Amino acid sequence: MILEGLILHSISQIREERTISSIYHLLSGKKSIQTVQDAHIYSLEPLFGVYKRLDKRFFYEVLEYLLSLRYIQVSSKRESAYLLTKEGESWLHNSRSSLGLEKLNGLKYHETGQVFLERLTLFIQTLTNTRNGHFSFIPVVDKPSIEAWVKSFYQRTRNREIEMLEEMYKELYQLLHRLTDEEAGIFTDRLSGYKRYGMSLDQLANKYSLCTVDVHLRLTTVTHHLMDLVLREPHEFPVLHLFLRDLKGEHVLSNSAAVTYRLLKNGLDISQIAVKRNLKENTIHDHIVEIALHHQDFCIDIYFNTGEKEEITQAIRKAGSHRLKDIKQLVNDEISYFKIRLLIAREKTIRNEA
Repeated sequence: MILEGLILHSISQIREERTISSIYHLLSGKKSIQTVQDAHIYSLEPLFGVYKRLDKRFFYEVLEYLLSLRYIQVSSKRESAYLLTKEGESWLHNSRSSLGLEKLNGLKYHETGQVFLERLTLFIQTLTNTRNGHFSFIPVVDKPSIEAWVKSFYQRTRNREIEMLEEMYKELYQLLHRLTDEEAGIFTDRLSGYKRYGMSLDQLANKYSLCTVDVHLRLTTVTHHLMDLVLREPHEFPVLHLFLRDLKGEHVLSNSAAVTYRLLKNGLDISQIAVKRNLKENTIHDHIVEIALHHQDFCIDIYFNTGEKEEITQAIRKAGSHRLKDIKQLVNDEISYFKIRLLIAREKTIRNEA
């Protein structure tokens, strides 16, 4: 019930301030500024994009299941929102340690985690096979970009096969001992080697008495945690660090927001950028909120009139939530949703940097 636990955790964090669809967008990694901002505001960064292929119909089936268990109930305050019941709170409290929340880092690795895992998996398969003189095997990863990277890396290291195998074994041994037995087992059982193919998700699910969705989430948890450890201690894991030194997964701007940021630095204002890029001003607003989320040194003062920042801050406190509609009703008409979102983004950035 890992997915169910992640949904319950998300519901408890959001506290009826967003519809349930926002949680679906969060887990599936929707690339919208609203979803990214939700991740920041509600401290759900670890869960962003942890299950990109999450089927929407299946997601709502899980919700129905949680309702049948009386772990959640429909909110009376907002349509399409849910809250935890006492039973749900109790279950989440007792199960939190088994969900692996502290090991997930979705917002940072949702784009790069799978690449790291596939590079590592294919290289291990390649090296163990070629070392045994077996050059004709079916690669477990069928992606041109991954195959090209592994081929290039193999060519650079082929004269050090024994050394590479021994070092990788040593580094993985150290890392896997920092995981639970189940996490380490799923990870190693998934690997392929000489005359041995790793288990499928269905096989792993059967062996570990999990559903395939939870196996996927366990692998994601392990991948994120391994990347964190290797990046944190590159001198301890020099070979594995080679697999991700170009995949550090820093919180970077989307390509479109980066273009807007560059134009802002060149002195253009919102309307000028919208005209130059043939975009709506609201889209530029989204970019500016994204920039504020990622860059604390980005000055937002020019977008506020005297006293507006304080008025929004007071409204947030009075509303007791980050629901935009509630905040907007407590400020004067001159203050736009953009200004509210921008200040919320900046306050979140400052808290993260503290």
